[in-house]
Amino acid sequence: MIKLKIILGFLFCFIFLYNAKSQAPFISQNFNSTQFFNPASVGFGSYNRFNSIYRSQFSGVGRPYKTIGLNLDFGFLKNEGAEMNNLGFGIQGISEQVLDGILQTNSITATIADRIFFDDLRTNFLSIGIGTTFVARTIDNSSLIFGDQFTAGRLLSASSLEVLNNNNLSKNTINVGLLYSHNDNSSYMQIGLSSYFINRSTGYNTTNDSLRVNPINEFSQTLAQFNYEQVLGDNKTLMIHANYQNRYENEFIFAGGAIGLPFNETYESTNRLYIGCFYRSKDALIPYIGLMLNKYKFGMTYDIYKNDMTIANLKPQTFEFTLSTYFGKRRNEGIRSIFD
Repeated sequence: MIKLKIILGFLFCFIFLYNAKSQAPFISQNFNSTQFFNPASVGFGSYNRFNSIYRSQFSGVGRPYKTIGLNLDFGFLKNEGAEMNNLGFGIQGISEQVLDGILQTNSITATIADRIFFDDLRTNFLSIGIGTTFVARTIDNSSLIFGDQFTAGRLLSASSLEVLNNNNLSKNTINVGLLYSHNDNSSYMQIGLSSYFINRSTGYNTTNDSLRVNPINEFSQTLAQFNYEQVLGDNKTLMIHANYQNRYENEFIFAGGAIGLPFNETYESTNRLYIGCFYRSKDALIPYIGLMLNKYKFGMTYDIYKNDMTIANLKPQTFEFTLSTYFGKRRNEGIRSIFD
């Protein structure tokens, strides 16, 4: 039965990974927010979790982008039978705003996941997750005002004569993920694949391919991720994260690491300061500082861009903050990890 679940899980995930459509958030700390990127991760942490994300992007050239995300996930229906399965459930909400909310994309996702353990100590397991997302994209037409009449360089009328059609769109979609996890007293590892917005339209409203429309699903994402944290001497830790994202508009590799420095630790309380740096290919270098205070986790990044904007002497500033809290009874005795 276990082997059959594994085979079906791999087939299910890989079939839908091909050319999938997506609107998963674009952030720099997805290692702190795995639940937003892989449905198979919900409900399988050491505790139940609440995560939040705030990202202000390109603020040095106005306020074009802002991302807010909230996640709640927890485990339930814990079984003690031969297969020792756990189920997990999660809810994620994301709001992406452009130009102070003139264009908004809001989504809410409900996800359920199941995992299969490979040993009696429950240190190795494979999880499969599936979720459904409702997405709504709105444009505030009242804020889109264009000058229509100019005389000698002077604006005579600020009224807009443009005809703006209703561009508010909504859609229901399906998401899938597959995740292998290992967690013992000295190391923590995750390897996963995920895909978002599978049941998409083709992006055309006629049989003529030249007559494209702008559907809500004009973006795509397939993601592969690797998380690893190892305990070193004096209870220090080394964490490494890498992911590959293939979106409709681009693809990139994100990789880096951090050192975890313990302080005021006890048997029941894990406290670490994380200092590290990451790199997003062809885009930015991203310093990171994080803080784990037992059942609380805080992270901050700043994107140092090296792309066409910096060549044009623009100075975009992107700050990102994550805050997580854990609650409920602890479910395992493995290492407390930044990825947990």
